[in-house]
This record gives sequence, structure tokens and C-alpha cells, in this order.
Amino acid sequence: MPFHKIFLYLFVLSLFSCVQPIENFVQKDATSYVTIEADLADDPELCKVRLSSSANRISSVLAQPITKAEVYVMDEKGVKTFFKESIMPLGTYLPPAEFRGRVGGIYKLFVRTLTGDQYESSVETMRAVPEIENAIVRFEALEQYAKVDPRRAGFTVYLDFKDAATEGDYYMWNWKHYEQPQFCATCTDGGRFDFVKTLDCILPRFPNNNILNYRCNGNCWDVTTNNDLNVFSDVLTNGQRVVGRQVARLPFDGYGLYYFRLEQRSVTKSVYNFYQSLISSQQSTGSLFDVPAETRFSLNIKSITKPQERVLGIFNVFSVRKKIFNIDRKIDIPVGYVPITFPIPGVTFACPPGSVGCQDLAPCVEGPTRTKITPEGWVFQ
Repeated sequence: MPFHKIFLYLFVLSLFSCVQPIENFVQKDATSYVTIEADLADDPELCKVRLSSSANRISSVLAQPITKAEVYVMDEKGVKTFFKESIMPLGTYLPPAEFRGRVGGIYKLFVRTLTGDQYESSVETMRAVPEIENAIVRFEALEQYAKVDPRRAGFTVYLDFKDAATEGDYYMWNWKHYEQPQFCATCTDGGRFDFVKTLDCILPRFPNNNILNYRCNGNCWDVTTNNDLNVFSDVLTNGQRVVGRQVARLPFDGYGLYYFRLEQRSVTKSVYNFYQSLISSQQSTGSLFDVPAETRFSLNIKSITKPQERVLGIFNVFSVRKKIFNIDRKIDIPVGYVPITFPIPGVTFACPPGSVGCQDLAPCVEGPTRTKITPEGWVFQ
């Protein structure tokens, strides 16, 4: 997806966040911290470890990936599972194919960097997660916003589930949205797409204001994830049925089917406390950019070689249940409401009639926000 579209899309999604966003926390000084974001689930797709060295803006592109590290988890039986570094993105480590955690399993994370620094997590137990019993999607207009405001009209997702009888259960909700892009490449400043060598835009000697968009050469999907936090403790509802928990707010930016994959996670107490501290800090400061770095310090990962070192991130051990929606955005829309869209600037490039060797379809490049793989449950329209 072109940068300008990504920016606009993420901006709109941020307006529809139903809980507190967690992007671009700014540290008070230029201190660099090691960040370890480790996920171990009973779903192979969700198991990964990300290592980086932060700059003064924790979530910024200035963070440097930590490569060539030794990463593994060990269970209660002493069995080690090593995570291998992926080619892209750098600093991301993945377990063997089909590896997954198991409910009741006890796990500990170990990291050793190329420079010899060692980090270990506390032991975490994977707890069972209940099924999503019922989920509804409802069009709602938030009256505090004007009709031209993208935050006013949208779709709210609610769900019900039965909390386990055991005390001390904690939950977290995440989601993914897949959408087929109009274009797979956009060249600004008069650039043209190079189909032979760079597979990227090449700028002319004298840049201009022309923008060319290139359609995709096959199936392709842009992947969007939630940029908000939504956690829950059963301290007041232990063993009861939780009804009408709001888990997402989706934009009204079109009439087509909206693919939405919801994840209900059963997380550990340390993970709940970690994310709850971020939510509380944002509420008390009133601005994302005022949230101090201290709220990101890990509650369950520590440095072994440098005991005084503070580590950012968390070792997240969780069980997960998923539910896929293909939301029909033409049903039950009140009179007077239409989708708010953002036009893509530029023109669509097409080969002149009769041209030889010309190409006008750009490749779909796999990455964290784009894939060629058809998502589970996708409905072609």
C-alpha cells in the first residue's frame, strides 16, 4: 500500500479506536533500551519474538532490530524450542513450523544477543480461554461528532463469553482486517516503476508532480491490525457470563463486505498489569506523547548479564479463540449516512495500445502489512 494511503488509513482507524492507542511513546531522554516482544500461543501463526534496540521514540522507525541472537523457550519438562530469525522483518524470530504452546504448559524465555547480553523471563503458565459464545456487529452513530467526522458513523463489535470458575482470569482482544488494495505500487514525483531490476520506483532526473498508480498482478491483501488496547479482569465477574463486551469500533468507509478476524486471548496476570499500566498512564497524562517510558518496562523479562538494565516489552503466553466476520455494510444503515472515503491521488498507469514489452501490473510484495495468501474465510465478491 502506498505511504500516503497507509497514513490516511491508520489515521482513520486511530479515530475509531474504542480503547487507548499505544503508538509512538516518547522517552524523556535519548536513552536506548532493549525491547523484547515475545508471543507464545496455542496457535502457530501467533508465535514469534521481536527484538530491537529503541531510540528516543519507542515505536518509531528509528528502533534498530537486534539480529543474530539466540532465542528459545523452555517448558516445565526442560524441552527447549529454538526460534530462528526470519529474513524479513529483521529482528523477528520464529519457531519451527506448527510449533504451538499448550494449555497448562509452563514456559520461560531465553535470549542471548551476539554481544553476549543475556535476558530471561519469569515462568508463565498458559491458561485456557473460553469460546466466544455470541458476537454482534451494530452500526452506531456517535452523536458527539459531526456528520462529516469519520468518528461519528461506524460499526461496533460486541461479544459474550462465559468466564471460567477459577479466579484470576485475564483477557485481551486483538483483531485483523484484510482488504484487497486498488493498487500494489504508487510512484510519486514523476517516478516510474522498475519491473526488471529494483521492483521499486525510479525517480526522473527532474522530479515533477505526477503520481502513477499500478494495479496488482494477482491476488493481494493489505493487512491492518488494531492499534488499541482492550484488556479485562474477572475480579468482579468470576465464573459469570460476560455480556456485551465492546471489543472493536470499525470505520464506515465503504459498502463492500468488511473482513474482520477477532481474537479472544486468555493472558497472564503480568501481561494484564503491563497493558493496564499503559492504559492508565495514557488516561492520566491525556496524551500519547506524554506517556513515560517507565510504563513500558517489562514486568516479566530481566537482564542476567546487567542486573541494573531495564528492559522494555513483555513475554506474552496466551491461549486464543478466533471468530471471523464478513460484515455486510449495506444493511441497517440509517438514511443520511454514507461512507467517508479518501480518494487516492494520481492516475492509473496503463500500457499504451500496441506497445511491446510494456508492463503495468506491479507485484504483491509479502510483508507485515501485505500478503498474497488468501485469508481464512475470505469471500470473493
